[in-house]
Parts: sequence; structure tokens; C-alpha cells
Amino acid sequence: MVQQDDSFRPELWRKALASEVFADNGTARDRFKRALLDMEEQAGLLASEIARDMPEFTQHDLSHIHAIWEIADHIAGPGLQLNPAEAYVLGGAILVHDLAMSTAAHQVAGKKLRERREWPDALAREVRKKHGRPPHGLELASPPEELAREADKQLLRSLHAEVAGELPMASWTSSDKTIAYLINDPELRQAYGRVIGRVAASHHWDYDEVTKQLAAPVGAPAFAPIDWRIDTLVLACLLRTADAAHLDSKRAPTILAAVRDLPVESRDHWLFQARIQRPYLKHGRLVFTAPDGFASDEIGAWWLAYETLSAVDEELRNTDSVLSDNARSAFSARGVANVESPRAFSAVAPCRDWEPVEAKVKVDDVAGLVRRLGGSELYGDNWIAGLREIVTNACDAVKAREALAVYRGGHPFAGRVAVWLEKCDEHIWLTCSDNGIGMTPSILGGKLLDFGNTSWLSPDVVRGNPGLLASSFEPSGRFGIGFFSIFMAGKRVKVTSRSVSGGPADTWILEFSDGVEQRPILRVAAPEEQLDEPGTMVAVQLDDYLCEEIPADNPGDNRVFLRSRVLRMGWRSTEATSLVDILRYLMPASEVEIWASKYLGGRDSECAVGKREWVTMDGVKLMRRLLGLPDDGLDGDDSLIDAEDVDPYDGVEHAEEVAQLVGGRLQLVYDADGKPAGRIAMGIPSMMDEDFTYPDASIVTAGPARTNTVLRNVCGMLLGRPYGAAREAAVPIASYTSMGDWVEAEMATLSSQAPEMEKGGWCVVLAEMALSLDRDARHLPCWRVRDGWIDYNRLVQWLSERSEFHVTDPYILSVDIGPNTVFADMNEDVLVFELGKNVNLSGNSNLVDWPQNQNHPHELPFRYLFGCALEEAWGASAAHLTRFFWRPIKRKLVEVGSFHGRPITVLAIPFVRGE
Repeated sequence: MVQQDDSFRPELWRKALASEVFADNGTARDRFKRALLDMEEQAGLLASEIARDMPEFTQHDLSHIHAIWEIADHIAGPGLQLNPAEAYVLGGAILVHDLAMSTAAHQVAGKKLRERREWPDALAREVRKKHGRPPHGLELASPPEELAREADKQLLRSLHAEVAGELPMASWTSSDKTIAYLINDPELRQAYGRVIGRVAASHHWDYDEVTKQLAAPVGAPAFAPIDWRIDTLVLACLLRTADAAHLDSKRAPTILAAVRDLPVESRDHWLFQARIQRPYLKHGRLVFTAPDGFASDEIGAWWLAYETLSAVDEELRNTDSVLSDNARSAFSARGVANVESPRAFSAVAPCRDWEPVEAKVKVDDVAGLVRRLGGSELYGDNWIAGLREIVTNACDAVKAREALAVYRGGHPFAGRVAVWLEKCDEHIWLTCSDNGIGMTPSILGGKLLDFGNTSWLSPDVVRGNPGLLASSFEPSGRFGIGFFSIFMAGKRVKVTSRSVSGGPADTWILEFSDGVEQRPILRVAAPEEQLDEPGTMVAVQLDDYLCEEIPADNPGDNRVFLRSRVLRMGWRSTEATSLVDILRYLMPASEVEIWASKYLGGRDSECAVGKREWVTMDGVKLMRRLLGLPDDGLDGDDSLIDAEDVDPYDGVEHAEEVAQLVGGRLQLVYDADGKPAGRIAMGIPSMMDEDFTYPDASIVTAGPARTNTVLRNVCGMLLGRPYGAAREAAVPIASYTSMGDWVEAEMATLSSQAPEMEKGGWCVVLAEMALSLDRDARHLPCWRVRDGWIDYNRLVQWLSERSEFHVTDPYILSVDIGPNTVFADMNEDVLVFELGKNVNLSGNSNLVDWPQNQNHPHELPFRYLFGCALEEAWGASAAHLTRFFWRPIKRKLVEVGSFHGRPITVLAIPFVRGE
């Protein structure tokens, strides 16, 4: 039973519910008192369940509830006098404000935790956190219990204030089939149940919401004196400050910390609260002390204490402002002492044998940082990176809405992105519009501008779009900086957005008049600016030098070409190109339809990029897009207008030739889930350069957009994940197995089309790719001896017949005669093969090891295979022999061959049997 004696109650309680103060209304006063004590008994039972579900959390039982009364008395001071009705409402709110930290409380509130609509998203967040991908349907239907428990904990924490608002009116059926309530008195439940719930829930509201909902006092019920009205604003402020300030050792008993298996992230919380002593009031501020201090191995707990008490200080200061602004008397405690600096806090919480130096990263020039890292410093001087980023964001918004429609079982959603150019006040504006999930004003003016913090799967976005985390949605944007790249194209930017939960009148506009140097304006859209359907529209006034308008006889036929930079076969070219062709070049792997026009105003708009069309479209056409060529080829095309600074030979004709040679051979590769992850092909021998390499004719995308990353010696496109904040580099998502199957097929195809064996060398790159993927390439003629090119088995035979020989690179013996390359005559004891080549990613991804060879990840595959041949022929260790190549001191100047009777003497690597 709850103790009925008032002697242990704090002054605030006793003043409100003691007979000597309200003796004239003893019946009403006693009714409030009995009801509160009865509610306390019921709440105490539920509070005991919190430790079962959240053992890592500090105490939330009745000891915490009683302590809140005491600290509230301390904060309020002698000037605050509550009447019994206010004491009852405050007491009820204190009782229920944390009760929903248990699954039992959710059942009392009428819905099991795992039946709430938020639970799939909470579970999906844990799946994404663990696996780095969206959840599979089976994972949501039958989740691993470990992840389900983590989802429970996160949801209990995030929903507890909301559910606290429902508990005072909640009921349950007891064992004898009777209906029971937390508030058993029906008249009090009707009069104050929802009021108690709002005050309890308000401890997680922002102050604007608190003022909006609780500023008006609540009148007294019929059985109580008329002047017993309730000031809910004061009660809400008292609850939130007292709850924040209850941090002493009563909340973190050391014996419980010892017996509970606390996770690492919870230990600092328990430690610092165990050290903090009860505060006292001095000059209007609470003084917290920890005289025992913190040792150097407890530095995390000390900083957590400092940061937590700084937050309490902010809470008290905000409360003081709210009370003052709403003509309420101030509390006695208006802040926390000794938190103005780490040094000041160390005076009351000593640092034993260490100094509290605050080494936080500080950015004074935020606008400058955004301007630099959100622009050319990160993306280079090619402004179309900004176009790429806003179109990618638009595609993400559409994908999110499509994924939500599928997850919710609704009608299929036809999403699309549209990009167009229009002229306004003699300036060209570029606009990108989507019909995706849109943004609320809090996202538009908050998360969107939070540089470096992506918002796609943030709690704010998920809260407004329940089911988004649980859906298959996987955003391409990950770093929270892409939006700012649009300022590379111009300083005037206008973002118009309407969320899926709002109507046309809920359209909001964010305007930048002078880049990030000036604060933007957030406003409600005028009627003529409202969006007819949800989505977002980003418009930027392009810098004049980026545009080239082509007048026509009919002004409606005016076209605009944009200065852009493309990469073809290793040549960089700056051209004036149509918007349609730029989008095809930038977004080859789009999962959303992208529409655009070559004309001002969007006339004759066409589907520039179809949804996932790269999977099935003509291979030559796809290669042209990847190489920055017109879809229909070069003949008669007017979209390539050379700029003055273009090199006369920019690789256009060479790129067209490669597109035609390779396009018909592109093959699909797949990711680990069996979904298409690229269309690629090895080059054919006629494309090979004299150094036995193919031109760089591939790209790796970051989601839908191209990057600077290529897979050397491969043609086509691979889907990838971004590597680095600029998203200029990416790592392919194709599975190791699928890539291996692809290279097997390529070896079979090219072998059947290959020149005769003695004209080998064409297969060196193919063999290296196969070896990198743990596939057998021993049948390919990759080694050259005096008699010609030989495969692995003939190499073993050749090695077995010798006790010593020399190895050199094939380039050494290659001689150019006009347009042709011939081999010099080789000496009998010379072996030629590739020494330094390796299949890898290049273009800002040089540090990424892909594909990772599972059997010998740290060896160049050709050297490893050569070591295997030596081991087979001579019985030496393959690993030992391949390490021989890393010892340049072993190279010798020897004669390796001749050309037209002239000796060729080079540094070669000697191998002697037995050494």
C-alpha cells in the first residue's frame, strides 16, 4: 500500500492537501487527496514494470515520482501555492509522465506496443542499422527477437510522452471482469483525465506547443470551490523542469548498476547520476555537486554530467522566459550554477588527475563552410554536379512515395521528375519538379538546411510518413550536403514544397536571394504559387555564362544550350549541350521517369530518361549515353556545339566507334538479391591499345547518377553506392558471384572469337579480371616465350625444362612500326608477361579494393598465378616466389632479345632454381 501519512511528503504537497490550509473545504480536498493516493497505488504497479523492459534506464519507479515532487518544491520556491485541484492534476501528471516506458502501460492504453503503426518503422530502423539496407518482408513479419527487443526499447522511449497523454482515461478488465481505471473516480476522470494527460505529455513538447495548448487555465468542477482553477501552464513548466533536474543518486542506485547488465552507452549515465548529490538553491540557481569527483577513466561520465546539467540550465531559463511572457510568477530556480564553462563545473565536480579541456569542433563562418564544401571545393568547377544532386533528390522523393504506396497496399503511384528552363526578367531559370513526398515547413526550414545531416530517414520525416522506414525505400542521398551544390549554378534559389499530408494551402516556399550568405525566407505560398499535388519544386536563376539561348523565328521555339563538362574515353570536353542530353548523361540509371525539354518554357517536353530503361534499352544507345553522345549518334545531330576551348580531337568519333563495337555485347550482372546491378562487357581485341589495355568506357553510378569512378578495362555501367561526400566516387553493388559468372561467359565468348593462339596477348586483361574473381584463366594465352603466346599448362612445361630464366614486361619487346606494333625476337631464356597490371576501380576510388579476391586478396593475381606455375614446375612456394617481385635489387641488366639484329638490353628479373 502507498503510505497515507503526509509527513514524508514535500512542502508543495502538504500545503495543497493539508487540512490546516483548506479546512473550510475539507470534503473536496480529501476527495482529491484520496483519488491521488489511489492513482499512485495503481501507477506504482505499472512503474515497477519499466525496469523489466528498460533495465538500462535509471530508476522510474515511485522513488522517482516522489523525488519529482520534492525537486518541484525546491524549484518553485515558497512563492508558489497550489490549490488541491492543481496538486491533484500535477500529481497525476507526475505519476503517468514516464509510465509508458513499459509494454504493460501500452496494453493499459488499449494497444499492444507491436500493434502500433510506428512499430514496423522502429523495427526497420534496427534492421537498417544492422545490415545497412531496407528490411525484407520476412524480417518485418517474423523479426529476430534481438532486433525486435531493440525496436521495442526505442519505441517505448519515443512514444512514452504521447502514450502518457492517453493513460489517465485508459481502462482495463480485471480478473473478476470488472472495468478498472487509473482514475477510479468517474467525475474526476471526466473533469481532469485529459487535462492530466496533456500536462504529462507536454514534458516532451517544445515551448511553443506548451504555450499554445496549456496557456488557458482550467475551471473547477461542480463539487469544488470556484476559485480552485488550474493553471496548466505553470504545472507543465514545473513538471518538465523537475523531471529534468532529478539527477541524484536516488535515480541510479549503485547496487542496481552492479546487478544489471548495463550496455556501454548506459554506464556513463548511471555513473554520473550516482555521483551527483541533491541540489540546493543559491541566488536563483540550482547548485549540483559531486564532491567525490571523476577519475581519468571516468571522463565520459563527467562530460555527460556537464552536458546534462547544461541542458537543465537551458530548461530552467526557457521556463523562466515562458512564465514571464505569459504573466506568470517566476520560479525560485531560474538556472543551474557552475555550467557556464567546463572549468567552472570542475569546481563542484572535481576532475581527479586530468583537466577538462573542451575540444569541440567550432565553425564560426557557417555560410563560408557551406559555400566551400557545398560547392566547388567539394564538387570541382563543374556546375552540373548541382543539377545532378537536385535531380537525385527529386528522384529520391518520388521513390519514397512509390515505396510508401507499395508498403501500404495502395494503388500504384505514377511518379515523375520534370526539369525545364524558362526566361524571367531576362534571366534563365532552371526548375526541377517532382511529385514525391514533399516537405513540411519544419523540414523545409530545418533538416533541409542542416548542412551535413541527411533528412531522408530522420525521425521528423518518418513521423510524417509512417511506414517509410519499413518500406523498401533506400535513398541515394546520404550526406546532407547535395542541396547546397545548386548554388554552384546561381545564387537565387526558390524551393516550393507541399507534403503528402497537406493540401494546396499547405504549400510553403523557401527563398534564397543571394546564396548562403544571406538568411533565406520561409513563407506560406500565395494562392497562385500553391502546388496542386504533393511534391517539391527547386528553381535556380542560372548564372549568365552557363546559358546560350538560340533565338528562333517563333519565340516559343527558342532553345537554350547549357555549358557542361563531359568525359569521353579519358578526354574532358566542355560543350554547350541541350538539357535533355545533359540529363541522359548525368542520370543513366534513374529509377524514376525524368522529363525535360530542349525549348524554353518546357514546350514539347519528352521523357529524357525512362524508369530503369537502362536494363532493356538498346546497348549501343546505352553506351552512347554513358559516353556523352547523342542517343541517335553523331549524324545530323545539332546538340554538340563545340565551345572555343574544346580540343579539336575530344574523343567523340572514338567514343562512337566503341559504342557500336561494344553495345551489342553488354550483359546484365546482378546484386546479392538477384536484382540487375549493371550491364557490362569486356572490350574486344580490336579495341585494345598497344599496352594490352582497353579504353575507359565504363562508369559506376551512385544510385541513379554517374560518378567519376570507372572499372578499368570494362565497358558499360555498374550500379554503385557513393564513396565519399561528393558522390563523385562509388563502389559497385554487383555480387562477387554474379561478376564471376559474367567473366566466365566473357571468356567463352571472346575465346571463340579470338585470333589464333600465337597471336595472343589480347586476353591479358580478361585473364586478370577472371583471376580477380577467383575464376580459372589458365587456358588463356597470357605468357609469351620465343615460340609465341602460351597458356598456363604450356608455361608449366616451359618452366620445368629450365633451371634459370629472366622475366620482363611485354612493353619492353614491343616495337611500333607506323600504326602497327610488332614483337622483337626474344631470347630462349626470356619469359614475358604483365608485371604490374591489376583490375581496379579508378577515378576518386583508388583506395577501394574491389573486387576483393577471396583466396589471395593482397596479391596481384597474375603474379600469384605465375607463382603457382613455379610451384608446380620447381616445387617452390608460390607465396615466396611472388614476393620476389617486390625486391627491385634483384633485377639485372641483361640482353633479352633483338630487333633487326640489334640487341635489346634491359633490366629483367632473374629466376634460378634452388635460390
